[in-house]
Formats: sequence, C-alpha cells, structure tokens
Amino acid sequence: MDDANVVTAVPRRNAPCPCGSGKRYKDCHGALAAPVDPLAGDVEMRQRMAAALAAQQAGRHPEAIALYEAVIAQYPRTFDALHMLGVVHFQRGDFERAHELVTSARSIMPFDAAARHNLQLIESALEHRVIERTICRETLQRLAGRCIARSSHNDGWRWRGTTPDLIISKSDMHDAWIALERLAGWLGAAPTLWLYPGASPAAASLPTRTIDAGAGVLPQQCVAIFYGADISPAPWYARAQATDVALYCDDDDPCTLVDRIAELAREGRTPLHLLFGSRALERQIGLAGQVVDPSSGE
Repeated sequence: MDDANVVTAVPRRNAPCPCGSGKRYKDCHGALAAPVDPLAGDVEMRQRMAAALAAQQAGRHPEAIALYEAVIAQYPRTFDALHMLGVVHFQRGDFERAHELVTSARSIMPFDAAARHNLQLIESALEHRVIERTICRETLQRLAGRCIARSSHNDGWRWRGTTPDLIISKSDMHDAWIALERLAGWLGAAPTLWLYPGASPAAASLPTRTIDAGAGVLPQQCVAIFYGADISPAPWYARAQATDVALYCDDDDPCTLVDRIAELAREGRTPLHLLFGSRALERQIGLAGQVVDPSSGE
C-alpha cells in the first residue's frame, strides 16, 4: 500500500476550490458554514483523537482503531474520526470497511478534498483487488496437488494426544479469539500458543509464549498449526522442527493464501494440511481440507 498518496488535509484557504468552480476555496465551499465540531469542549475525546493519530502515524494500527472507535461510539458524526479510521483500514488493506467509513465521513463534509481523494484511492484499490484475486484463485488451484496433503476421514483426530504449537499468524485477532478457542477444543489438547512480538494475548486459558528468532525462542514441536495466513514465518521457519504442519484458514483471500501455502509447505517438501472454520469457507477457497467442529469426530 502506498501511503504517500493518502491525503489527510483540507484545501488551503486560498487554493482553488475542489468543486471546480474556479473560485478560491475560502470564497466557495470553504465559506459554507462548517459542521459544529462534536468534540468541542470534550477534552478527553480530543486527547483520544490525538493519541489515535499518533498511534496511526507510528504504525500501531490496532491501537489507533480502538481509539477512533471509542470516539465514534460516543460521537458518531465526528468527521475526523470516521475519515481517519477509514484511512487506517485502507492502510491495512481492508478496503470494504475503508470505503464504508470514508463515505460516512463525506456525508458530513461532502466537499472535503482529502476525503474525496482518499475515497477515489479506495475505489481504485477495490477494482484492482478483483483482478488480483481472480489471478490468485487460478494460481491457488495449481498449488493444491504439490503442497496440500490429501485429507482423509481420520484427519480430524490426527493431532489427538499431542501438544501442538499453535502459531498466531493473523495480524488483527480482534474478534477471532473465540474461533481460536474453538480450534483448541477441536484439537482435544492444550496447545502452546505462540505470538509474534508486539501481539497482545487474549486467550488466558492457553499457555502463551512469544517468538524471539534472535534469541532462538521458537516453536519446536513436531506438530505446528498456523492460525491465519497474514504473517510470514520466514525469519525462523527454516529452524522449525515441525514435520506435520497445518494452516487454519480464517478468510478466503487467495492472494495471501498463495504465498503462505507455498511457504509453509516448503514448496511441496512438507505437504500442508488445511483447516477451515466452516464448510462454506472451504467451498469459497476451493481446496480440500478439514472443517473444525469440536462437537463431531470430523
């Protein structure tokens, strides 16, 4: 994502008005009565906005999202919070949510040039994503025979009695911890939960460790299950001891899956097992695997 093209400022007062009238902004739409700032007088909320922007600029996107959402929960029609939350989701690649938020911001300030420009970037990204996903879906099918382990009726129980390493490779767990607990229940064991540096544990019932490749603190079990496909294990995976590897697919983004499946399968040397949260997701991805269901023996 090229963040350099993201605009977050309103036009200068003496600049041409973005509506194309030929007038200066201050003499055209800039002269219109601006919406009342809903945060005026609320020192705490203004401080949250400042903290959210600082977190966003530092790349701490989950923190920024939480802060912006806290402001919006109390003041739903805060233009800056809606707009900048949309920009954060755009930077993270969640274009659908970004489009929804920036469109909402423009309903409050329809002539804001920054929001209009960012909405155009989002819509362009959405168009390109459709093309990319089409290409990646075709590539994904070609990986299947070389990298995906054939599933069998007993795959659901293949890790029973083991204590596998469960590596969180999803960049934003947010609402995913319940699904992770469901996966742990399906395994019928207490896996060791491995987090990447900076991640916050939210599943206190599972033993948790943090990967530190430099210090050699790495998953070492022969069974490794990767939850999500967002984060590459490249810095440490060559030293992993796992000979039985699985990927829990929590979304159907084929572009992410193409990269991760080939990597985790070591280009076909270690056939990879696929796990799915539902049969519908398995059909969407179009590859055979095992549906996680704690209530059955599948």
